[in-house]
Amino acid sequence: MKKLLILLCINIMSGCCTFAQEANVVAVNIPVAPQTAVQNTRTSINQCFDTISMNSEQLLYLTLATLNKMNFKIKEIQSKTGTVIFQAYSREFMITLADKGLNTTFIKIVPTDSNYFFSPDIVQNIFGFLKANSEVNAVIL
Repeated sequence: MKKLLILLCINIMSGCCTFAQEANVVAVNIPVAPQTAVQNTRTSINQCFDTISMNSEQLLYLTLATLNKMNFKIKEIQSKTGTVIFQAYSREFMITLADKGLNTTFIKIVPTDSNYFFSPDIVQNIFGFLKANSEVNAVIL
């Protein structure tokens, strides 16, 4: 019994399976399919900020509408500081808005865990939607 336990521990550590038949121990190596490397894209910090021609209050509302349109989960909104935390593809991001001029706002979208291994398409799609709709005037009802 002690020999079987030792053989079992050795085989588990070596990564192969064992099958015991009475007193004989047979080791079988199971072939493993080759694993494809996951393409991790690293986003540059320079891709995470932009300037939009709109005041910060209007840009905050447009940003919330953009996140809603893209089906991202908005987790927290702080309108006084101009920050929004949202979840996209099981990752959390923080959007920061800051006035840069009279009708110009600086926007930055960064991951909350400071891990920049994500597709830059997430950030670029948000910026593209914001720029495309920044010229539209809001209608007050």
